[in-house]
Amino acid sequence: MPAAVVATTAFRELAAQAARALGTGALPLLVIEHPLGGEPPERVQGKAEEALRHLEATLQG
Repeated sequence: MPAAVVATTAFRELAAQAARALGTGALPLLVIEHPLGGEPPERVQGKAEEALRHLEATLQG
């Protein structure tokens, strides 16, 4: 089953380290611009839509 790790820019390295520690370091890492909290809903929506496009492309190969 296709899978990916999703994290914001602030947690990129932590997500990569955790993936390696768990033996899943080969999973693609999808990074979303930080922050999400405190952002206007339309900005978060835009980030989510962009992330979804990248995620779909990544998982489809």
